[in-house]
Amino acid sequence: MAKVAKAGKRVAMIGLGRMGGLMAKHLAEAGFRVTGYDPSPTAVAAARKNGAAAARSAAEAAREAEVVCSSLPTVAAVRDTYLGPGAVLDAMRKGAVIFEHSTSEVGLAREIAEAARKRGVSFLDVPVSGSVPHLTARQVSAIAGGDKKALDRHSDVLKAFSKSITYMGPVGNGLLMKLVTNHILGIHHAGMAEGLALGMKAGLAPEKMMAFLAQSALTGLWTYRGPEMAARDYSRVVSEVNISKKDMGLSIEEAAHLCAPVPLGVAARQQYVAAAALGLARADFNTVFEAYIHACGGKAKRGVPKAG
Repeated sequence: MAKVAKAGKRVAMIGLGRMGGLMAKHLAEAGFRVTGYDPSPTAVAAARKNGAAAARSAAEAAREAEVVCSSLPTVAAVRDTYLGPGAVLDAMRKGAVIFEHSTSEVGLAREIAEAARKRGVSFLDVPVSGSVPHLTARQVSAIAGGDKKALDRHSDVLKAFSKSITYMGPVGNGLLMKLVTNHILGIHHAGMAEGLALGMKAGLAPEKMMAFLAQSALTGLWTYRGPEMAARDYSRVVSEVNISKKDMGLSIEEAAHLCAPVPLGVAARQQYVAAAALGLARADFNTVFEAYIHACGGKAKRGVPKAG
């Protein structure tokens, strides 16, 4: 159960859809005085049932709030809410704080933050990692960019529905981390589908494949290899780039034999080829990171790099 909020803290929730509605519900249950707004009467009715008051506009909801939270479906909706006619910023009181939870544009977050600063309001981009099932269980992970003091002062708002809060630095960095997270998730999800489809084409049962994968080394990749990759520490050689290049070549060749398209596999193998071209063929396969750094214009390690 979320920790009970300080008595009387007023929070506005702009956007009462699947995510925003659940945030409003958890905030009300935690003891906050929640006022919500959404153009959908159905969403507003649900929020009222869950303990939130209803406003006739986003600006009205925000007028007396100490913290304004928003969870909106489009970039255009975020812009209109904060910078358009009847904007929330124009109604907010000086010293108030915005936690913007939508997956939006980094540049727009910085634009809104500057407009907010001129009005004496603190703006933080605070997207969350997780979807409806995670939010239902208060298990989303919040990622914040912006004023650290404002975040600390009102972290109880985020704790009402989040299992963790990670501060990433200046405005925009929360969204950048969310975009990176979604990028990796999308690749993993599509890769899982691609691999399962390849296995099915070869005659393997998808349920049996998934049962095996759930107990394979794949599930621990983040913890047993991720930190070393992030540190660019390749001193522990688990498997060489050459091995990954060979193994992926075999799966791609088998896929071609079966007439099963595997575009993600082909693209991934090319990054191991690129790592080998940097002289990293005998280095740990984590050094594929160096191929991406090189492609992004960074200075890549070459040969068999030492730790650090």
